[in-house]
Amino acid sequence: MDFFSHLEMPSLCLRDVTRTKAFRSAIERAVNSGDVVLDAGTGSGILAFFAAAAGARKVYAVEANEALANRLRANVELNGLEKVVEVICGDVRSLALPERVDVVLAEMIDTWLLDEHQVPALNALRAVGTIDAKTRIVPHRYEAFIAFGEVNFDCYGFKLPFPIHDWPDLDDNSGWHPLTFRAITQTAKVFDADFNDLIDPEFEVAVSVVPTTSGVINAVRISGLAHLGERVSLRDTLAFNGNKILPIAEIPVTAGQAVTFRICGYRGGSKDRGVLTINRD
Repeated sequence: MDFFSHLEMPSLCLRDVTRTKAFRSAIERAVNSGDVVLDAGTGSGILAFFAAAAGARKVYAVEANEALANRLRANVELNGLEKVVEVICGDVRSLALPERVDVVLAEMIDTWLLDEHQVPALNALRAVGTIDAKTRIVPHRYEAFIAFGEVNFDCYGFKLPFPIHDWPDLDDNSGWHPLTFRAITQTAKVFDADFNDLIDPEFEVAVSVVPTTSGVINAVRISGLAHLGERVSLRDTLAFNGNKILPIAEIPVTAGQAVTFRICGYRGGSKDRGVLTINRD
């Protein structure tokens, strides 16, 4: 049984103070009294509760995991919110609500929108009319960035180039094996996703970077900036949008000489597609 593995990320998100307070601030600005709100991928339900507290008339809290949905139903009752928050166990990509919504809370975001279903879920909701041009979406925009550099992948006597979840609390001095990324180029923007419109899940872009120092590139660091609302944005926090370091084929570079890379990816997670490829152009 994978009960605890399903609850791990919602638990971490709930305990992530920076992430959760930023979303509360954005929700308080986005939700007006009497609004209908959809919390897509509600997890612990805290964002749905924030929407209820902000004056929403109805909050549809949608969660695909049955254990999480059952826990949330009990917590809705515990907090006396049965008349406002309705828990729906199901996949938001095939959701049929009885009314359009004024606000969508869609925190299905992983770095570069790759692993979770933010893009296909919002596209599906827009296609069936649950959301339209007047719907306020939190977050409403996401920017993706990349830097090229090097990592010493020597681990316990072996060379192990391996994808790294580079969360901000994984300090080299806290018992973790050091796999430190050293940037050789400045950070470049790869794409800008506006959730107020349909987004093509597939992308292919050419990115040119100028090395600031000579060396051998063997890794990239991908990062993102989520815009939750006016004056509210989030980079990487303890449980949200963490930077990722990915190994690539070694490329010798010279300071000041531009290098172009072709980056292809699929935003939305799919076992049938390559999530991300990065090659020298």
